[in-house]
Amino acid sequence: MAELGRLAGTLGIGVSGVLEQNRRDGTGYLGRGKREELRDLVSEVDALFVIADDELTASQARVLERACGASVVDRTELIIRIFEAHARDAASRLEVELADLEYRLPRVKGKNPELSRLGGGGVTTRGPGEQQLEYDRRVIRERITTINRKLKDEKSGRAVRSARLRESGTPTVALVGYTNAGKTTILNALSGANRSTSDRLFETLETTTRLVEGTGANGTDGAARPDFVVTDTVGLIRKLPTQLVHSFASTLEAAGDADVRVLCADASSASGELEDEISTVTQTLSETFGPDNGPSAATGKTILCLNKTDLIGEERLHELRADYPEAVTISALHDCEDLLESIYASISAQRQRMSLLIPHSDYAAASHLYGLAEIHTRENTPEGVRMDVSLPTSVAFRYAPYTARKTT
Repeated sequence: MAELGRLAGTLGIGVSGVLEQNRRDGTGYLGRGKREELRDLVSEVDALFVIADDELTASQARVLERACGASVVDRTELIIRIFEAHARDAASRLEVELADLEYRLPRVKGKNPELSRLGGGGVTTRGPGEQQLEYDRRVIRERITTINRKLKDEKSGRAVRSARLRESGTPTVALVGYTNAGKTTILNALSGANRSTSDRLFETLETTTRLVEGTGANGTDGAARPDFVVTDTVGLIRKLPTQLVHSFASTLEAAGDADVRVLCADASSASGELEDEISTVTQTLSETFGPDNGPSAATGKTILCLNKTDLIGEERLHELRADYPEAVTISALHDCEDLLESIYASISAQRQRMSLLIPHSDYAAASHLYGLAEIHTRENTPEGVRMDVSLPTSVAFRYAPYTARKTT
């Protein structure tokens, strides 16, 4: 219920009262006695809206509205309206419109009991004509078809961009997590981006990708870290509306092919809530990408990051480190160095280490390693540049010819 209140607050709706009932009534969502209690509460606080924490059928919403004398909104419509308010790019707006139309389609009702017919009954027409209700539904279905076609084209474009990125060999990192866990703040801290970080649920709907430059890219001697690309994704939530499952899946595609996923969670959440939030994200990742994609220090594929430690005390921080020993604890507003170290360690674990001797005549091949590989050592010799590097497996074959060169 606290989360439902935060969802309402994201749209500027204040919570005047709370009413709970354990069982769900098929007719009116609440039982008859609770509906009377709701009517009294609405009258007492002079409420304009009643927001239900589940998705209501059209008939349940009508029964509740008649009983309480106020407009009734369910959880699904509330989240759709939040998405609608926060959608910025064209793809996000299409996804939200699609979800809205799919939600409205079974709830369309006629403007009057007679459902006036269009083009029927006149001497110049044949047949009974089309009812207004069916006309409205047909318009919605046609728009859904159009949006699906546009989203299919958008998905093809994303696939091409992803393929190009994989071919370049640049490591990819995806930020995933519960809504309002601070993913965008982490993106800003890692990349220097300037994305909005307002304290609102679903502040980020579209994927945002930024380059994080490694060290040593100027070609100087010594160790160097590779560049990597980091992507911010939409936050997840409990009881995800079915109409928005497609939107989330499309947005999470960037996490599917990522070399590293950072599962971000809000360290300031209460103990039980934090566990539920991590479980919600882990379950979504497992359903989307397979069962072996939870936080694991062994695989290094997914890093659990507990953010916002600046909002908790030392005692709570010690508890979290004991409960989640594999997690990285940070405050993205102050320092992300520990997370950065974990990302580089995970990238390195998925790479092939090679000893290379690149002739001076092929110096371009050596310079291309900066930003692409993790360079452990580099030494100039009369024969060429001797380097100890860790390369992405996808591009290691390009440098295989340089591993066989020997010096006398």
